[in-house]
Amino acid sequence: MASTMKSEIEKSESNNTMGVSIEMLPESLILEVLAKVASESVVDFNNVKVCSQKFKKFTTEENNLLKIVSFEDYPKILWEPTKHALAIIKRCEESGNPDVLFCKGLREYFNYPNGNIDGLEKLKIAAESGHKLAKYVYGLIMLSSENNESMQEGIEHIRFLKMAKCVMHTRNKIDEITKKYLFIYYNGMFVRRQTRVCKSKPCKGWGLRRGKWIMMNDEDDDLSYCEYCRWDHELEIFYQIFRVR
Repeated sequence: MASTMKSEIEKSESNNTMGVSIEMLPESLILEVLAKVASESVVDFNNVKVCSQKFKKFTTEENNLLKIVSFEDYPKILWEPTKHALAIIKRCEESGNPDVLFCKGLREYFNYPNGNIDGLEKLKIAAESGHKLAKYVYGLIMLSSENNESMQEGIEHIRFLKMAKCVMHTRNKIDEITKKYLFIYYNGMFVRRQTRVCKSKPCKGWGLRRGKWIMMNDEDDDLSYCEYCRWDHELEIFYQIFRVR
């Protein structure tokens, strides 16, 4: 008797339950979920399209999603792409994805033997979007200019990283990328700054460091010392990374 009653209850609950499909979700909610996935991982974003036709449509056609796809955790996909990966990278570039623009810009500008000035524009767009690696590279390229306006533009980008206490962390990632994927050779596109950023002689800020800017990590990047001396020091490291003569 008890088992019969349980069976009837389960049957009744089954009849009253409505199946919910992903396709029935509001588009705004689907886009919100996909935006979260895109901003965290290009791999997950690529895989999620198998969930439904609607997901597949959005992941291939929605420019706002392609623009925020993150390659940070899978740099090899970006720097050594397979034929399959090239398709999504191309769509991301057309959508203005900062990770892709940074990669393309760096390759083009520092290409050996002939660099392409168009690469600098890609780096600029990525930097202005807030991409930290692009801010470091573009900022120091501009800082190396003798033109005061360009120099000030560069300072704004690199100062952003300093205030966020991530100059050294970002520099280390750039150094890793150049050694692992680019194998930089000097192509003459980028030249050394002929004068110091800091014009003070002697500079008390620099003197406090006894002629050396010794920093163990970003927390040691003291904001109270001469900022321009700090950038002179960073430029020398940047020149070494990119083999600037």
